[in-house]
Amino acid sequence: RKIVHTEKAPAAVGPYNQGIRAGNLLFISGQLGVDMSTGEIA
Repeated sequence: RKIVHTEKAPAAVGPYNQGIRAGNLLFISGQLGVDMSTGEIA
């Protein structure tokens, strides 16, 4: 099992990994688009 991380994506708001590689499987997380100036979902 290996944690997948890139600096090219926005930081997570909580204690989440961007992805996990387990053998030949890749589990990825997603996030909503948020307008950072208003906090509204884009």
